[in-house]
Amino acid sequence: MATLESGMEIPKPFDAEEYSGQFRLRMPKSLHKLLAERSRQEGISMNQYCIYLLSHYS
Repeated sequence: MATLESGMEIPKPFDAEEYSGQFRLRMPKSLHKLLAERSRQEGISMNQYCIYLLSHYS
């Protein structure tokens, strides 16, 4: 209520349907190699490994 009374704008709710769940990311070859090696050691795809890292450190 205080937000409305102060005249501050309330952001619209997040709409997950606006996002595909995909994006492209360019990186140095050395980082690509490191991620590929570490994901192989974990026995998961590089995509799954990157999702783990992003969610763990977000």
